[in-house]
This record gives sequence, C-alpha cells and structure tokens, in this order.
Amino acid sequence: MVTRKEVAQKAGVSPSTVSRVINNNGYVTTEARERVESAIAELNYIPNQAARNLRMKSYKQIACLTPSITNSFFSEMFVGIEEAALEKGYSLSLYNITKERLNYLKQVLEGPYDGIILLAPYEIGNVIKLNSGVQKKPLSVYWDRQEEIKTPHVFVDLIKVMTNSVEHLIEKGHKEIVFLGHYFENAYGNPRYEGYKLAMDAHHLPVKEYYKKFIAMYQDKLTTGYDEIKSLLENGQSFTAVAATNDLLAAGAMRAIIESGKKVPDDISVIGVDNIELAKIVTPTLTTIDIPKREIGKMLVQQLLDQLHNEMKIETKIESEGRLIERESVKKH
Repeated sequence: MVTRKEVAQKAGVSPSTVSRVINNNGYVTTEARERVESAIAELNYIPNQAARNLRMKSYKQIACLTPSITNSFFSEMFVGIEEAALEKGYSLSLYNITKERLNYLKQVLEGPYDGIILLAPYEIGNVIKLNSGVQKKPLSVYWDRQEEIKTPHVFVDLIKVMTNSVEHLIEKGHKEIVFLGHYFENAYGNPRYEGYKLAMDAHHLPVKEYYKKFIAMYQDKLTTGYDEIKSLLENGQSFTAVAATNDLLAAGAMRAIIESGKKVPDDISVIGVDNIELAKIVTPTLTTIDIPKREIGKMLVQQLLDQLHNEMKIETKIESEGRLIERESVKKH
C-alpha cells in the first residue's frame, strides 16, 4: 500500500505539503500542488479517510433511525436523505428501530457518527434521554405530532392531512366512513384519528364503534389493511368508504373489498395517505394525500449539517404540507 511519505518523495515535497493538498487546507504553491496531484495519480494513492476524519474530529457519517425499512414512506424519505448526504460528502448508516430493538439506541448513539436523523417521532424521548451529556450528537427529526419540540425538525400536520382526506370523502357524499390506522397509547396522542374525528364531527356524522379499525404499532402494511376490512365485510357491516392512514393499508383494504365481490369505487371508496409509488399502479389507482417524502429527507440533512457547521441555511422548524391527489378509488356516493 502506497504511503503519504512515498507520495511526498515522488513529488519532491514534505509529507505535510501532501497533507495540505489532500485536505485542501493551508497554502501550497501551484507548482507543488501539481507535482503532488501527479504523484498521487501515478502511484494510485488512496488517502486513509478514517484517519483523516479522526484528526479533523469528524467521521463524515450520519446515522438514520427508522421504524420500518419495508414501508415505502420511509424508504422514499431515505432516498432524499441519501441524495443530500452523499452530495455533501457524508456516508449513511440505516437502523431499523422498533420497541423490540430499543437496546440498539445506546449502541448507535455511541457510534462513529457526526449526527443523527430520526424518522420515528414516538421514539424521540428515548433518543434525547440517551443522547444527553458530554457526547451529545446533533439531531434532526421528522415530526408529525402537535406538541412543540426544541429539536430541529421537519413537521407534517397529520391532523390537517387526515381532516383533508376525510373531508374529500364527505364532499363526495360519503357518511359511513371507516377509519383504518394506528391507535397510539403515548403522550403524543393520535393525530391521524383526531383529524378523522374532527372532520366527522364538523359534519355531524356519527362515528360508530365498528368504524374505528385500529391497528397495532408497526403493523401498517398491506396484509393488515386486507385483514381488517375483510373482517368488516364478512360481518356484514355497512360502510361506503375507507379512510386509511397510509397507502399500504388502503391497498390492502381495496383487495379485501374486491375479493368480497364488491367494486372500488362503485360500492366502496378508498383513500390513502403518503402517495407512495404503489398508489399509482394498483387497480383502480389510489386517491391519496401526497406527503413530499424525498424533499423532507433533503431538508432533514440540511438541518443536521446546519448544526454541524454552525450555519443557518434553513429554519429549525419547517412545516411540509400535504396535497390531495385525485385518482380512481373515490367516487361520488
């Protein structure tokens, strides 16, 4: 393996001059720089990035914590994070953090990372608790709860998102609307259900007990949506629309409806949230609320880099708006 000393000998300069060229730090004459760069190319010298980062007290690495690596919502957000991080010269490590894996948090927080991006708002208490003290790392959070936090974050108002979703169904004449989504038992409430309830109450529509199809944490997937709506149909429960809290649940619900012999949207309409790629290719295509996931990912990286470099290129709190995407799964009732 070629060493920095060998590059210096080849270029006829000191090792410290080679270091200044590599790190682009300090004065080097144009002639000396060209000799060093020529020697690096000729000898195929590859700098030890890890050692360089340690000397600069920077690992050039970011840890990203997500509650689900299989949910397209988070994977699309991660694409934006990856694009922005790599563009700025940072590498990424992705960790799937669930209730069963909370013991991993300490290991991540003590790892070789300059900062952390958290995509699981309900775990922020654990992260901040473990991330306190001398070794505190910069943190940027995807946040979708109503409570204010001091940590830099990109905020999506899920109450507003879900209210808009249900309002769209009501505008189409639907009154019997099933809520299909998480039931949270924590200090941060249940914004998706709150949005659903606000819309129903505003139009004086009853929320029957069987309309509330709550699912367990981390179970917002195709099969869960299918199973929950299938059980309603098998029990002969009456409803004309399903307001799902994400597109995976919505797509599963559509499958159950079609299998039962009914049609979407002629018999039962379905709306989702997120606008993942799947929403564009299911049959019928899914009406949903778009959340700009890739853009959110890029903003999270910039918030983190602002902290690392003591800059203020963007705000420490940014609200990202949802947008209705009308497709084929909702019709006038």
